Amino acid sequence: MAVISPPPGWRVPNSSGSDALAQYHIYPNPGTKKSQIPYLVAVQNDHISSRTGATVVIPLRANAQPVEIMAPWVEVPGEGHFVLSADEIFAIDTIRLKVPVGKLNLADRAKIKPAVDKVIGEY
Repeated sequence: MAVISPPPGWRVPNSSGSDALAQYHIYPNPGTKKSQIPYLVAVQNDHISSRTGATVVIPLRANAQPVEIMAPWVEVPGEGHFVLSADEIFAIDTIRLKVPVGKLNLADRAKIKPAVDKVIGEY
């Protein structure tokens, strides 16, 4: 019997049945600007499996000034507060995101939609 693998880019639930790459998980930045942007928060909806192998993330900036609504403070558990830089939202290859360091709390999750709306909304 042949083993059938999921198409490239599809995420497979872990043994507990939950998606290992869940919305609001915080990941170390795999890029070159780790001192300015130490973390990325996954904001892609859990119900969407990316066929491109990418995940939508927002950078969490260190040593940055918050901007009302668009770039608020959020907490990385055990690490402190960082600026959610919604105007830098982008997609990254899912394979580059390794083990999450935590998850945004409910209050900080509620800041994401208004921040993104401020970036892409009409005026």
